[in-house]
Amino acid sequence: MKILVVGAGPTGLTMASELSRHGVSCKIIDSAAAPTTQSRALGIHARTLEYFELMGIINQFLDRGAVMRGVNMYDNDKQILKLSLRELDTPYPFVLSLPQSETEEILGAHLASYGVQVERENTLVDLVKGDKALGVVIQAADGTLATEKFDWVIGCDGAHSAVRHQLHASFEGSKYAEVFALIDTELECPSLSRDEMHMFTTKDGLLAVFPMKGNRARIIADLTTKEQAKGQQVATDATTKLPAPTLEEMQTIAAKRGPKDMSFKSAHWLSAFAIHRRQVTSYRHGRVFLAGDAAHVHSPAGGQGMNTGIQDAINLAWKLALVCKGEAKESVLDSYNHERHEVGAAVLKLTDFLTRVNVLRNPVAQAVRNTLAPLVAGQDVVQQRMAKEVAELSFNYRKSPLVAEHKVSLVQTQPVGKSSTEKVETGEWFAFESGPQPGDRAPDANLVDAATGQPISLFEVFRGTQFHLLLLMGERANSSGARTLIEIANFVTDEYGAHIKPHLIAPHLGGGSDLGWTGSKLLDPEVSLHHKYGGGSECLYLIRPDTYVGFRSLPADKVALNEYLERIFV
Repeated sequence: MKILVVGAGPTGLTMASELSRHGVSCKIIDSAAAPTTQSRALGIHARTLEYFELMGIINQFLDRGAVMRGVNMYDNDKQILKLSLRELDTPYPFVLSLPQSETEEILGAHLASYGVQVERENTLVDLVKGDKALGVVIQAADGTLATEKFDWVIGCDGAHSAVRHQLHASFEGSKYAEVFALIDTELECPSLSRDEMHMFTTKDGLLAVFPMKGNRARIIADLTTKEQAKGQQVATDATTKLPAPTLEEMQTIAAKRGPKDMSFKSAHWLSAFAIHRRQVTSYRHGRVFLAGDAAHVHSPAGGQGMNTGIQDAINLAWKLALVCKGEAKESVLDSYNHERHEVGAAVLKLTDFLTRVNVLRNPVAQAVRNTLAPLVAGQDVVQQRMAKEVAELSFNYRKSPLVAEHKVSLVQTQPVGKSSTEKVETGEWFAFESGPQPGDRAPDANLVDAATGQPISLFEVFRGTQFHLLLLMGERANSSGARTLIEIANFVTDEYGAHIKPHLIAPHLGGGSDLGWTGSKLLDPEVSLHHKYGGGSECLYLIRPDTYVGFRSLPADKVALNEYLERIFV
């Protein structure tokens, strides 16, 4: 099957790379003559970094980026909020600051390693939908037109998406009244930590400081009504180009709103922009998909945009690859819209809240914000929730048609201390309830590979393109439960071995070793995985290639698991 990816920004490059990694070739085009040289999107969040580890390119990003471990908010020079990312349950408890130009460079080289090159100065000018194929007219740099047939088209071509326009897809939303200006500069400001982000809210407006590698930083400010009157008028539509501020203008704004020891030495990039919050009503239109800014645009507050687009690509690529190879049912593709549209809506809601809170002009509203912020953010539960949302670790697919579970009812459990080892104890049932739900991100854990005796993280186990079946023997590990799990593991290996890798997970070395299991066995000596996953007694979790929980069962049930798998695989 032929796939066309339109757009070679971070979303399109990830899409093409992931399709290639999952064993499906594609063509990728972009209307630009060369990759961007502008820094544009800076922040790479924890969830996206986890995916770069899965793709095998995490070290390139860590080597080139700057680590940001928290966010500070100030009322003039008084700190009113400090959000720490250090306690996030992830190998990457920080935001990585890296210019988008370098992100694209890394992703482009990764794509090239699969033998795929971006075909530049190629523009999609027409798209004719069909039941079995799509007619795509592509204009080359010299103006010549060529028509090609594709089975699938994926629009990753940004806010002004040609694919979306060809679909006549509604892009619902509105534009903010504010205009923003930015400068990437060599920054001197000894009073500000360089491993955290800083936001100053004043009567004159917002000033945000995002450190970059070295002594460079990005400074963003919303422009006041007076400054707009000097020429920075709000754009009437998304295509109107605003005049960029000067270095001197940005220095004047910073002097009014920022620390007294702040000074700029140069200007690497100056820009002014209006922002929109919009989303298409559907991410799938038959054999055409929309992803990234082609599907959703929103405020840059929180740095969510590029990350959300990359994760759109991760979600769709493995599903489309299985369908193209004839190994999964086409109905699996419907889950892309179910899952990512809901996440996109949540991102719009989050970024809208962050934007409106930070650009308040009313003195009373400012006073309320400045009073409540330290009280609310000072609570650990609120801190953790805020950090997880910003890091995109809390988004889930619990309402997706592609996730499910099987478990005994509470009334079928037994009280603690009863002699039977065959039934689930009541406390174990509640522990399982507190574990990751179907559709949740699968958390990491430290394990030991029983075959080598070497430490290994669960995220290392997830590398590759397969599903992973975690068969937890439980803290009360016994031979009866082990036999059940090994029977399931052998069944899955026989029936779905090309797609699913089973792992027997025991709290100690002896579990299951005398029962003939020769496949992957992982030890959980600190019982950290069992605790995180609520594995008090034997249970199973099926982890999808995008490392979300697809299915879980307590106790482990082969029939229920197979019924779920038959919904996916041909």
